[in-house]
Amino acid sequence: MPFASEAMIQALADFSKRNASHVKGILNLTIPLSESPVWILGQYLWQLGLSTESRRPMEDGQRVRYYRLNTEDVEFIQKVLDYRQQQREEKERKRRQEQELQAAYAARMQAQYGINPPSTPPINEDGDNNRGGMDTEVKLSDYWWERVKYYARLAIERFDYGVEGVKELLSTLTSDERCGVMLEFEDASPDKFAQLVADAPDWVEWIG
Repeated sequence: MPFASEAMIQALADFSKRNASHVKGILNLTIPLSESPVWILGQYLWQLGLSTESRRPMEDGQRVRYYRLNTEDVEFIQKVLDYRQQQREEKERKRRQEQELQAAYAARMQAQYGINPPSTPPINEDGDNNRGGMDTEVKLSDYWWERVKYYARLAIERFDYGVEGVKELLSTLTSDERCGVMLEFEDASPDKFAQLVADAPDWVEWIG
């Protein structure tokens, strides 16, 4: 069964020749005015990683050529598309998870300590908070939380030597990191956190 009629292929070729300069600019594909419609269609398919197969049966005493997509190419492209769709869905899932985590984090800080965490996104080591797209956003978010957990572990260790060690550590961090560290501190070691709050009731001021 043909995938397109001759009239459709001819219309595609005519359109491509009329807009050859745009096709060149967008796809970097040169459309010679002398080439056949089938050749032009083949170039578009090649851009997609597809190719065609043909057969020439006899119909009414004449040879008629039929083209169809190469099934192996179609199967491969379908696998690629399925993989990319899965990647997009996973990125979206992580983005929603990150939003939910940030919202829960902000609500908890406000409810427990009356603190509104900074609304700016976590920054990278260069101080740039321009995440530049979904991929970068997910990576920076993951990096930020790992960084917070690392400093929380350091804060717990330093608390064994006194409150001032924790305060000094927090002073080297950004405000959003300080909020995150104290939240992680409480989750990881609630007993030590309770002792820290008792020893330093003004600890909330360290975060600002």
